[in-house]
Amino acid sequence: MLLGVTVGLNFAFYGFRAFVAPYLAATFFTDEPTGAAMRDASLLTAGVGALLYATHVFGGWIADNVLGEVRSLRAALWIESLALALMALPSRGAFLLALAVYVLGAGLSIPLTVLIGRNYPSDDPRRDAGYTLFYLAINLGGFVAPFVCADWIGRGFGYRYGFIAASAGVASAALLFQWRSAELQRRQRPPSHGGAHALPAVLAGIVALAYPTMLLLEHPQLLGRAVNLLLGVLVLYFVVSAWRRGDRLQNERYLAMLLLFAANIVFWALSLQGATSLNFFARDHVAAPFDFSVFQSLNPLYILFLAPLMAWLWPWLGRTGRDPSTPRKFGIGLAFVALSYGVVWYAASRLHPGTKVSWLALAACYLLQTIGELALSPIGYAMVTRLAAPEEASLAMGGWFFGIAMAYQLSGEIAALTTGGTAAGLAGYLHVYGALCLWGLGAAAAYLLGAPRIARLMHGAR
Repeated sequence: MLLGVTVGLNFAFYGFRAFVAPYLAATFFTDEPTGAAMRDASLLTAGVGALLYATHVFGGWIADNVLGEVRSLRAALWIESLALALMALPSRGAFLLALAVYVLGAGLSIPLTVLIGRNYPSDDPRRDAGYTLFYLAINLGGFVAPFVCADWIGRGFGYRYGFIAASAGVASAALLFQWRSAELQRRQRPPSHGGAHALPAVLAGIVALAYPTMLLLEHPQLLGRAVNLLLGVLVLYFVVSAWRRGDRLQNERYLAMLLLFAANIVFWALSLQGATSLNFFARDHVAAPFDFSVFQSLNPLYILFLAPLMAWLWPWLGRTGRDPSTPRKFGIGLAFVALSYGVVWYAASRLHPGTKVSWLALAACYLLQTIGELALSPIGYAMVTRLAAPEEASLAMGGWFFGIAMAYQLSGEIAALTTGGTAAGLAGYLHVYGALCLWGLGAAAAYLLGAPRIARLMHGAR
């Protein structure tokens, strides 16, 4: 049941993400020049991603202490379905308000990850397999969604109706969860602050926060400052906590964790171009026998094939004594995402006037990014649980999510440079993607060379 909910929830998210940036540019920024419209659409799309990850931290606290996991997830599914349906309205104000409601509702969906684990006793060896299926279910939804929401419904009937298709996907998940969640509800411990009025209070809070959230989405610079401030507060908390604890070993582990957090932010700032600048690049400069939105299915498709291979590769390397340390895996991930932009830059720089880039170049770009993701992202979740003090593990995971929120914000600013910088058209992409390749390779080299020192700071927590 939970795997079905996972497919529906991610079908909705990846379905509307596949076309939302081009839709915004063509629908709500038509009074601006083309480059400026693409820039502002990229910033807004990235802002949605940043707030999604930021609200997960607060949503997790509400699920733990107010609603309980089951009620929290149930509410999230219905709120997201309603918000996606409202995005089909032609009014810009209504669309932005619906986006705000979607972001706030999505924060309550974080218990889905926890509930997967609650299917198994803590010492059950099937738990890892359960989370592997969960990861595959995420990417199954992500693979199918662009074909349905963007290519079939959006291109065939109008992209507004792609939001309806995404809403139907999460509504199906909500119905399934409503029907089958009674047993989960009975097994759940009651939240410490929950009660009969908890859900109305949370819904009232979402209504109250919807307009301020909409204002943050409309003002990317303000949103960036807010995300940076919250991340700074978390970093300061860990620094103060480490100083008060006086535990040298734990202090050094926190330093290693913060260094790896920085690598995670760099990786996702580059990789998340898929929803913004690479989407526009595919639409305007790539020759493909299919709609540009189909490229959004490549990453989940590659993951479906490569995740089992990578899950086999690391233990095999471990048995032969060649398994890279966590910092080195982070460096490998950065190298692959940097090289992905090198491929696009090389293909685009060799074009003759009036021609377009082969779709194979963009397919190779997404392949390299996916390999980098599998080298870094799953390893990162395990790294947080190993390096954080046990009593601060959940907060440390919140810091990891906040890092991704910051990466979304940076990704929007990078995407804006491709169309809003000094170079126009294809030249703008060449300039930015060439720089991403060089800076990314520089960051990868720093982590690969510094891996032994970072590993020593981890004190055996590989």
